[in-house]
Amino acid sequence: VVVRAEKRDAKSILGALERGDFYASNGVELADVVTTPKSIEVRVTEKNFARYRIRFIGSGGRVLQESSGLTATYVIGGKEGYVRAKVVDSNGRAAWTQPVFVKH
Repeated sequence: VVVRAEKRDAKSILGALERGDFYASNGVELADVVTTPKSIEVRVTEKNFARYRIRFIGSGGRVLQESSGLTATYVIGGKEGYVRAKVVDSNGRAAWTQPVFVKH
């Protein structure tokens, strides 16, 4: 689990976990995840010359959008239920963001 915390102390880390400001990974590193009410942008940190596939997934596991590269943006339509990103590299490693629940 990778946590976006201001400091490396228990209070900051627990606060980030409570806010949902973290992602799971088994090797893929995300440079940033930017969420607004209208979109989700994912930026990947390139490592070991790997290639990356970014999938945005909605309710029921439905793939909403897929692209290759280090950056992808999904524009929220309003009926997805939730949107999360899964990034898979060419070595089989992956990272998963927390779901963003969509209100319609």
